[in-house]
Amino acid sequence: MILGIGVDLVKVERVQQKAGENLDSPLARGAFTESELAYARSRGVAAFQSLAGFFAAKEAFFKATQTWPGFHEIWVEHEESGKPYFGLSEKAKAKMLELGLAPETCNIQLTISHEKEYAVAVVVVCASS
Repeated sequence: MILGIGVDLVKVERVQQKAGENLDSPLARGAFTESELAYARSRGVAAFQSLAGFFAAKEAFFKATQTWPGFHEIWVEHEESGKPYFGLSEKAKAKMLELGLAPETCNIQLTISHEKEYAVAVVVVCASS
């Protein structure tokens, strides 16, 4: 059973302007974890596309779960295959529990795509079977 769906679209140029060329602006440090910034730096010319995708993913998560634990309380990680997924802090898990979304009994699916000017993310929260 689907419990929530979220989608967000972000313009890459907007993230590039706000994050700064070295990814060290107050916005970059406030919206992204060190692991996300390190991943983006490793992507070379696609760094800002990655960050735009991470930002869209966090916004889509907030929409799908109807909870706002904070930008550093959730983060995007990647499986070896490249598939993205969320890391959740204890604070984020507690906020989800308040809404009846126990992280161990729900499945959070994430997909991110980007193409030159835009990044999009979709999050689907389902009850585990």
